[in-house]
Amino acid sequence: MKQIFLIASLLFSINIAAQVDFAEANSSYNAGNYDEAATQYEQLISNAKAQLALTEDYADVYYNLGNAYYKQGELAQAILAYERALRLKPRMKDAKENLHFVESKITDRIEDTHSFFLQDWLIAFRNLFKEQTWTWWSIILFSVMLISVLLFFFGRESTIRKIAFHCAWITLLLSIYTGINAATLHQRDLSRSEAIITQGVINAKSSPDKSGTDIFQLHEGTKVRITDQLGNWYLVKVAQYEGWIENKQLERI
Repeated sequence: MKQIFLIASLLFSINIAAQVDFAEANSSYNAGNYDEAATQYEQLISNAKAQLALTEDYADVYYNLGNAYYKQGELAQAILAYERALRLKPRMKDAKENLHFVESKITDRIEDTHSFFLQDWLIAFRNLFKEQTWTWWSIILFSVMLISVLLFFFGRESTIRKIAFHCAWITLLLSIYTGINAATLHQRDLSRSEAIITQGVINAKSSPDKSGTDIFQLHEGTKVRITDQLGNWYLVKVAQYEGWIENKQLERI
């Protein structure tokens, strides 16, 4: 009991300290000290990561951090912060709106002319919820499917058995769909394959070497997907373009 009490007290103290630091950072932001506020928000996030306490509540910290960076004209860091806020709280309306606003101000707004609109819509729908939410939906739907199967085999009335049959295959499909969404989000967050270009203007190379041929240019704030790595070089893809850039030129979301 003493150990449980000590752990609970420690967690409570950490939470109180985080609230105080967040209030201090907000005070710096409101006073126009955006550089100081950004440093304080970053420290809050760093402490939470060290304590394995980076919960959904820290979406607000990332959101305010994005605002502080935007006020300083650091668009790439602002986009990165908003993206990370949305990883913790996918339906955070303010973060979405600010992200779209800042993205409209960067140089690169590359559209994938080869993408299918339905695929884009499905990905956007998947990103509305966290991995845990999709996992719970998958479990619930699978449980309903099992109950429906039991009703189908052991139900006495034909009407109930017919409803149970249709309910079983529908919930099975939905369970598979929600499970796939959970799995793909888990893979995305585990691999951290999405990143933001953090340097002004860079040239993507045809090979992982500075002597490689320049293929296309990318500018600060552009979102890319990492598909391969060789030493200090990443093979990145944006829309239909693919090329090698150095790892110091981007930061993973």
